[in-house]
Amino acid sequence: MGLQTSGEVSVDVPRSAAFTFLQDPHRLAACIPSCRDLREIGPNRYTAMLSSRVAFMTLTFRVTIEVVRIDPLHEIQATIAGDAVGLAGHVAATATVQLAEEGQNRTTIRYTTDIALTGKLGGLGQPVFRSTSAQLAREFGANLKRALEAQPTGILA
Repeated sequence: MGLQTSGEVSVDVPRSAAFTFLQDPHRLAACIPSCRDLREIGPNRYTAMLSSRVAFMTLTFRVTIEVVRIDPLHEIQATIAGDAVGLAGHVAATATVQLAEEGQNRTTIRYTTDIALTGKLGGLGQPVFRSTSAQLAREFGANLKRALEAQPTGILA
């Protein structure tokens, strides 16, 4: 089963400061709902645990994240792959974050995630996962905006 989620948020920080923030895996991970135990395992490679409540159950994934593309000030792309904990299923995703300057101190950040679920997870139903994914995308956008705008610009750059 495959699905895509996306969103957009405008922040009152310069694009360079937003990009610097997004390149910091720990600050970015803090904005991702239910992301924990982020650990660096190599250059641009990390492991983490991702959890999400879907319908009547909580799903937890042990994932590997690899930053596969960095276009300074414009885009960061990563792949995410891992297995569900305690349930037969696998997740593979591509996450992209794009930045557009909207003025001297304003940036629009667009984020998209293409997700594929296999195994028993894929059979649970796309409408259930679509709703949960959309909610997580909204939470990520709100968390990102709050975190970026809470920091003095001088600290981010």
